[in-house]
Amino acid sequence: MRRISSAGLLLCGTILWITPSLAAPVSRSTDSSPSTSEQPATRADVTKSGGPFLTLEEAIRTALREHPQVERAQAAALTARAITKQNSADRYPQLEASLAQGAGSLRVRSSDGAQVHAGSGRGFGLSGSLPTHNQNMSTAGLILNQLITDFGYTSHRILASQAEESASEKEILIKKAGVILNVQRAYYTCLMQERLVEITAETLIARKLLRDQVGALYRRELRSKEDYDLALIQVSDVELAQIKSRNDLIQCFTALNNAMGVEGKDQYTLERVSIEVAMPPPAELLVQDGLKNRPELLGGRDRLQASQELLSAVKALNFGSVSAVGVAAVTQYYKAYDTGVKDNETFPFWGFGATLRVPLFTGFMITNQIDEATHRKGEAEQELQLIGNEVVLQAIRAYLSQVAAAEQIRLEEKRVALAKEAYKLARERYRLGLASILDLTTATAALFEAQSLLAEAQYVYKSSESVVAYAVGKDYQKYQ
Repeated sequence: MRRISSAGLLLCGTILWITPSLAAPVSRSTDSSPSTSEQPATRADVTKSGGPFLTLEEAIRTALREHPQVERAQAAALTARAITKQNSADRYPQLEASLAQGAGSLRVRSSDGAQVHAGSGRGFGLSGSLPTHNQNMSTAGLILNQLITDFGYTSHRILASQAEESASEKEILIKKAGVILNVQRAYYTCLMQERLVEITAETLIARKLLRDQVGALYRRELRSKEDYDLALIQVSDVELAQIKSRNDLIQCFTALNNAMGVEGKDQYTLERVSIEVAMPPPAELLVQDGLKNRPELLGGRDRLQASQELLSAVKALNFGSVSAVGVAAVTQYYKAYDTGVKDNETFPFWGFGATLRVPLFTGFMITNQIDEATHRKGEAEQELQLIGNEVVLQAIRAYLSQVAAAEQIRLEEKRVALAKEAYKLARERYRLGLASILDLTTATAALFEAQSLLAEAQYVYKSSESVVAYAVGKDYQKYQ
């Protein structure tokens, strides 16, 4: 009789494991029996993200077009370009119109001379009171100033501003590279979280299937109430995990919008990316590429050049400047008394001259300016060295991270294969009555964990590829 009962148990168990939906549910009672409100496990439980379709390429281009960091860097570059044009203006003639009015004993002077470095005159002026009779006059004319030479001061300032302009353009590339990396990381994180949502939904299907099977066996008094209660608890745990994973996915989409610099949707349909594990180039090659291509280093070299030009410019202050001035004007007298001129008489005049100005003593101002420029040049040199060291560190870290991520994928794939075998074995043993439900739920949890870790390792590897490309200054070149 015992053998017949065992055979009946095995037969019943086999039918229930193959066709769990055939089990007839009963109403819930105080003894925690299965309820008719329980939903059967179906593949429809695996959710997909909604929202507009968004590829990684579209996300990157949107970020480069909309992100405030890129726009701010572009505005800074335009500012640097305007400063270069301002400094270049000192090379051109400066033409001014002037009108002066004098009355009483004051006299109108034709010109107050030319400024040293700007190359522009200050217009007509009034002289002091003279011991002559009162006379009124109006003088109008043009003043032309031209800087002949300041022994390199203006030229070096222009070169310095051009180097700063070039550095500001490199700053745009720096911001673009950072934005691209952030978008790639956020995009891959969304894909990873989507995969975790799918794994959670698949696990929920498996545990609902187990719940239905255990419930059917429990109704036939072939399994204990503890088995059925544990199956219900396992389903509830996964349902909570599913809620959390969906909420995390929405947060990931929000982070993706932030990386793109937009106020976008809270859900997207993302493009699946292929994950092909390959070893990166040797670390030495990555370091060489980083030192050659990173925009931070290119911008640092431009700033070093700017500091060198500024040092040359302030040294040129010791030699002074040579400038020329030309004046063409007309003076009209009215209400003149005993001056030898008639009322409303007009006298045109013109003139030109040159000015040589050489600083003899400036209160050590030029000396201190040279010291300041020298120290700023040293500061730029050390900053460039720090950037180079950081680039080397980032390249080596990126290399090691990608290697570790590749190895982790291989290990997690083996772990998933072993977890699947353990789950199949535990399920079969439980069906045959050779294992407890705790063994089966433990195997299910181990498979869920292994699949989750594999998904994380895969997208961590994709992110590590992006970090390597950032470390060697590669991806931003595609979007210049």
